[in-house]
Amino acid sequence: MVDIDILVPVLSRPANVKPLVDSIHAATTMTHRIIFLTTHGDDTEIAACVAIKGAEVITTLPEENSYAKKINLGASLFDGTWLFLGADDLHFHKGWDHEAIAEHERTGKLVIGTNDLGNPTVVQGKHATHSLVHRDYLALGTIDEPGKLLHEGYCHNFTDTEFCGTAKHRDQFAFAFASHVEHRHWLWGKGKDDPTYELGRVQYRADSRTFAKRRRLWR
Repeated sequence: MVDIDILVPVLSRPANVKPLVDSIHAATTMTHRIIFLTTHGDDTEIAACVAIKGAEVITTLPEENSYAKKINLGASLFDGTWLFLGADDLHFHKGWDHEAIAEHERTGKLVIGTNDLGNPTVVQGKHATHSLVHRDYLALGTIDEPGKLLHEGYCHNFTDTEFCGTAKHRDQFAFAFASHVEHRHWLWGKGKDDPTYELGRVQYRADSRTFAKRRRLWR
């Protein structure tokens, strides 16, 4: 069995694909599988993902083009012991996997936050934008949806906030300070703004309303 299924929802950033894969292979020593979750019609992106030898490429319908829906689909299709909830604007640092697993072994927690080296709340260990999740946690799902890691009512924003909040509520979250999966987001001055980031900003208001309605469930 593969140790880690690295789930990577992608959209309209074909230039990010090879650098991301190169960093995964250079930094990850545990057996792993890269799973790209693309959108029908995003042909240049799909071609870039298909070109990666050994990667799995799943193409979803346009109406399923949300981070949560893609992650949930990928989690349901593969059987790795661990699931990494990734993205296409990440850079993996050597030893990230062993540091995360060491935190699991130390604490017994099933959701291990990685250090994105950008978001101040993440760097302090209070939150994680991208986590390593044991497959046993999948059955628990969201706070009210067994079997779904992420609530699909969000377009993109707040998915990680609810996910980490729920794991903390269940006493299943631990943060691995030395597990570095760098988020090369434009907000932290590590990448360029682009239409995909803009889409997230457009969706922010609707996502914030969804979060406000649901946060009582785990608080």
